[in-house]
Amino acid sequence: MAMFSYPATVTRIAPGDFLVRFADVPEAITGGDTPAKALENAPDALAGAIDGYLELDMPVPAPRDAADGEHLVALDPEVAARVALRRRMSELGLTKVALAQRMNRDEKAVRRILSGKNASFSMTMDALKAVGLRPALSV
Repeated sequence: MAMFSYPATVTRIAPGDFLVRFADVPEAITGGDTPAKALENAPDALAGAIDGYLELDMPVPAPRDAADGEHLVALDPEVAARVALRRRMSELGLTKVALAQRMNRDEKAVRRILSGKNASFSMTMDALKAVGLRPALSV
């Protein structure tokens, strides 16, 4: 599974007020009283925005390298796994029902996995394996 990191910019709005924005994910906005605190808050804002894309079945922008002046912010691994799953299902033309059959589960379980609600991370990993992806964590 590819790393999911998105470039962000930190802008000083006023003394003690810094804003983080993602050009590729404009719904992800956060801030802090220092640039470091603003960037510390950035992963939660990014995950929330990407979760919204997934809930609305909208395409998720592909991660890209950071340009000068941008900071890479890693997407939460659970959200990244669901993005990878959704992309792979699309590549394969696989429906939720078909994935459920591959997993020997009910279609409701696949809906829970894709929504991120009431599904364990291990269920998401099982779904990734069912579509031929072998997730790995890198450090």
